[in-house]
Amino acid sequence: MMKYLAAVIFLLLIGCGYHFPGKGGSLPGKVKTVYIPLFVNKTKEPQLESLVSNEISVVFGRNSNISQVESLDQAEAVLEGVVSSYASKPIAYDTSDDISEYRATMTIDAVLRQVSDGRLLWQGNVSWKEEYLADDDKAIQEDFEREAIDEISLRISEELLSRMLDDF
Repeated sequence: MMKYLAAVIFLLLIGCGYHFPGKGGSLPGKVKTVYIPLFVNKTKEPQLESLVSNEISVVFGRNSNISQVESLDQAEAVLEGVVSSYASKPIAYDTSDDISEYRATMTIDAVLRQVSDGRLLWQGNVSWKEEYLADDDKAIQEDFEREAIDEISLRISEELLSRMLDDF
């Protein structure tokens, strides 16, 4: 009996258009083709625009309902964005009062516009935080920070797509 009840509930959810967050059918405006130019970096941290733009391209490319195109004239919409903030601050200290852990935080602002008339389809910002260890060797600490930035770029890209698919 429980199996049948579960099956009926599942079918009802599917029938009413329910979907899991981020798994919506399409981008706002039913856009299928999108052009994603290099984001702008308004921070002092170098190369964030490349990292974020590349990660967004990879994440959007995994979605079978979205086709990325290489030029604006091939697209229904353009996704433009700005890396608006990046900060890394100490969050933990050891017994000698030396920094033992940092938290990196990044925010992007993004806009999806219809190419044909410039109409705004979606606008929002996404932030993510990631912790990383401090190290006496500055090269190792920079590697830790770079790994945190890579993780932030991935998470921001996934969250951006999820919000756009859910049209929040």
